[in-house]
This record gives sequence, structure tokens and C-alpha cells, in this order.
Amino acid sequence: MGDFARSMAQMFSAGAQAARRASQQDPAVTLAPQIADARAAFALVRSRAKEWRVDPERIGMVGFSAGAMLTMATALHGQDAKPAFIGNVYGPLAPMKAPPDAPPLFIALAADDPLFGNAGYGLVDSWRAARRPVEFHLYEQGGHGFGMYRKSTTSTGWFDGFARWLDMRGYLKPKKGA
Repeated sequence: MGDFARSMAQMFSAGAQAARRASQQDPAVTLAPQIADARAAFALVRSRAKEWRVDPERIGMVGFSAGAMLTMATALHGQDAKPAFIGNVYGPLAPMKAPPDAPPLFIALAADDPLFGNAGYGLVDSWRAARRPVEFHLYEQGGHGFGMYRKSTTSTGWFDGFARWLDMRGYLKPKKGA
């Protein structure tokens, strides 16, 4: 293994350890300022929904990596944020208690993600145990951050899968009677 490969492996190993530690802490406490920002964003969009031609009942949240952690924390601890749907893209999949009204969840992860690819699929199981909708895409390759640019892997198609999921759930169609 070359020096560069060794340094990258060491960096990602440290990142994976930090991510595991963070997932074991109470996100309602550790992410309180960020959850407050997310709540403010939901409140702003809802307050301007008519002007922006947005259905206030169809506002969701999607996060990537650390943003996926915030998305999950907002869905679980964001009080009035109440996202209509959530997306966790290359974020941790640690199990958590899904509330009975948990929003539909879309997950995309690469099996070779050095941070979260080998951490199990507890989040999927948590949503299923609560009988809440969950769509899970595990790509063979893509690493961490596959959504930042086109790759020659199937993970490049994650957004098309996400858009199809949104359409299937009715989020892309005009509301009946509207």
C-alpha cells in the first residue's frame, strides 16, 4: 500500500470512529443549535408557502453524510419541523427508536463507504419495526460522497431513484383538488 493510500485509510478510519461515537450521543443535545436552524428553515418555508407556491404539508428534508445525521435528528427531535419525508444519503444507519408518526424515509448508501458501509442496517430495521415507510438503496460501489459528481458506478443513479420514490409517494404530483 502506498503512502497516499495509507494516509487515506487512516483518515477514513478516524472519521468512522468519530461517526460511531457521534451516533452514540444524544442528538437532541449535541445537535440542538443545528436542529433549531432546521426548525427555523421549516417555519420560514411554511410561512412563505403561498408566495413560493409550495405545499406546506409536503416539505421534506434530505441530508448527506453529517447532514443526514441532522436530518434524522430533526425528524426525531425537531418538534414543529415535522418533515413530510426525509432522505438519508450516505449517512449512518444506527438503529434508533422511530416514532409512530415517523416520516417516510429514503436511504442511499454505498457498501464500500469507509464511514458507514459496514455499520449494519439498524435504521432500516427501526423504520420497519415501527411500520413506517422506508426505501433503502445499497449500492455495491460509490464510496462516501458519491452524490458529489458522476462516477462509473450505479450509485450515480441515486437521484433518479430518489425522484421516482418521491413520485411514487405522490410528492411530485399536484394535490387533488388544488
